[in-house]
Amino acid sequence: MKNNLLPSLAGVLVSLFVVWWLHGFLLVDRCLDSGGAINHKTNLCVGANEQIIELATSSTMLVIYCVVIMAVSLLTGRLLRKLLKS
Repeated sequence: MKNNLLPSLAGVLVSLFVVWWLHGFLLVDRCLDSGGAINHKTNLCVGANEQIIELATSSTMLVIYCVVIMAVSLLTGRLLRKLLKS
């Protein structure tokens, strides 16, 4: 049972890390596209006149995250299973 559970758990953890990185990347991209700049001390999107631009997570981004989680989790799990059988 351990051999079956470990690749799946690793796949989920890797996919969560990938989505965390992707979310940060997409928010920075949206901030720059809207004419803002990232304040690295506060990690906020700042526009003209030091106004904070609020970036909401759209439903499209949530769908992308779900697809990425499923794909990365499955691929990582399969790769680890193949590596552990070798």
